[in-house]
Amino acid sequence: MNRVASPQALYAQAFAQFRQGRLEQALQVLGQLLQQAPAHADGWNLAGVIHGSRQQHAQAVQCYRRALAAGAAVGTWVNLGLAEQRRLAPDEAEAAFREALRRDPALVIAWQKLAGLLEDTGRHVEALDCHRQALRLQPGDLRSLSDALLLRRYLADWDPTVGPHPAEVVAAWRLANRSDASPMLLLALPEADADLQKSAAATFAASQWGPVLVQPPLAGPPMPLAGRRLRVGYMSSDFRAHAVSFLVLEAIAAHDRGACEVVLYASGATADDEWCQQARAASDRFVQLDADDQRAAQQIAGDRLDVLVDLNGYTAHARMGVLARRPAPVLASWLGYIGTLGDHRLVDYIIGDAIATPGTMADKFSESLALLPHCFQANPRVPDLPIPSRDEAGLPHDAVVFCSFNQAYKLHPALWDDWCEVLVRVPGSVLWLAPPRDEIARDNLRREAAIRGVEPQRILFAAQLPRQAHLARLALADIALDAWPYNSGTNASDALRMGVPLLTFPGDTFAGRMAASLLTALGLDECVLAGRGELVEQAVRLGNDGHTRARLRQRLAGLLPGARLFDPRAMAGDLERLYRAMHANAMAGRQTTIRLSG
Repeated sequence: MNRVASPQALYAQAFAQFRQGRLEQALQVLGQLLQQAPAHADGWNLAGVIHGSRQQHAQAVQCYRRALAAGAAVGTWVNLGLAEQRRLAPDEAEAAFREALRRDPALVIAWQKLAGLLEDTGRHVEALDCHRQALRLQPGDLRSLSDALLLRRYLADWDPTVGPHPAEVVAAWRLANRSDASPMLLLALPEADADLQKSAAATFAASQWGPVLVQPPLAGPPMPLAGRRLRVGYMSSDFRAHAVSFLVLEAIAAHDRGACEVVLYASGATADDEWCQQARAASDRFVQLDADDQRAAQQIAGDRLDVLVDLNGYTAHARMGVLARRPAPVLASWLGYIGTLGDHRLVDYIIGDAIATPGTMADKFSESLALLPHCFQANPRVPDLPIPSRDEAGLPHDAVVFCSFNQAYKLHPALWDDWCEVLVRVPGSVLWLAPPRDEIARDNLRREAAIRGVEPQRILFAAQLPRQAHLARLALADIALDAWPYNSGTNASDALRMGVPLLTFPGDTFAGRMAASLLTALGLDECVLAGRGELVEQAVRLGNDGHTRARLRQRLAGLLPGARLFDPRAMAGDLERLYRAMHANAMAGRQTTIRLSG
């Protein structure tokens, strides 16, 4: 006689399946449980979590409301708020978070999630207050520290009398053995070295995908290439108007279709904009991945790829849960995240080059290095665009215009010291910046300039413009200044392709060596300085010497027409050679550094 499992046993079984990433099986068990015990609050809550992880937000909302009706714990209000937020119902989300806090004002996660919602809806000061309330309740919490500091950086809020401060975040990461905070912020902190970036990435990977990473891979062994094309997949949430698409789509379109089959996997919601249309046209097949990581990984595994290239890493909307299931025999990380993912089971290779990721830095990565022969960064061709006037761009006619179009979170007090020194020593010059996400950041940057002896009106902010219009106006700048320790990436190549010289110095991390790689590949070595002081002196020299500045711009203009850096067909060929080397390694059962010759 078969015994009917108890609700407790069924819930334990469902939870175990969920922890192992077997979401379909977990839902099947929960179906049995909830049929047997319709008022099982924890069962409804877990069902909501699973539906949410599969991007089925309406179903998740229904499950959470059933759980709450059955007397679920106060944390379920937080889960409901997240589901409402993800189904784009911010008012309902805020109401749920505030109800959780009404019931338990000391619930740290509710303060954290309310802060995230307020930030997403542009209420940045309120959001920062919520982060700080979470820290008052739980000092040293890594998630609250990281989120609050990142928001402060976006607001250019560098007030040393209030926190959190970078040193606190770095100290918390050094102590962490678990974390749901992304390590991406560390790329932009001068206080965080490459060793900390690696250990933090490892902590994050183990915390988020540890149970999945120990499962057998979905993909079978590599297959011989004889008589067929190399099958390459690119996975990204950013096949849309995004920097990744700006960089890669022409190179992907240039792959040799006689030798290489290309599949693009859209891992998030796609907007049917011109960039998504270009992505579709650039590939043999364009696949919208299932919202469930297991099913998405099975989709990819069914295509029997040779190499899968992830273009997200630890950036927004990433699908690391797909990679963790190993849906291809070779996995590589490229362009999206300029650092290690921290666990060799997530990807096998990180694609770099001898300048950005030299062999001497190999121990700073969990992945093996796969070094392209020129520059790690793909780029489209140099455009032929009509250049607007300085009047149209809101720039002074006769001033030397220094520029940086990096996001505000890459800026920090020491960098601002350097840039303001340049402005002080180049009379009448201006600094042209990207539009920040909040007026508070504009006010803060201008105030910080005044503290350093620079008239606030010399800090100019560009308007938000479409991609081509932005590129066209870039040509109006005289000199681009690189950020450190997190360099300009797309912004650096944008300035160069529009004829604006960029000044940089190589740092100690991948993120800090991007611009040096671009300039070296272009042949503009004189713009790669030895350090901060040398960069400031060169910027001052160029700012005060119009003839030298003009000669540098002429030299850059002469390099652009034949520049391999802006040759997507050449990049496509190099990538194909790199992927074949990865495949050959896999066939031989080895994983070693790959160095392509030029």
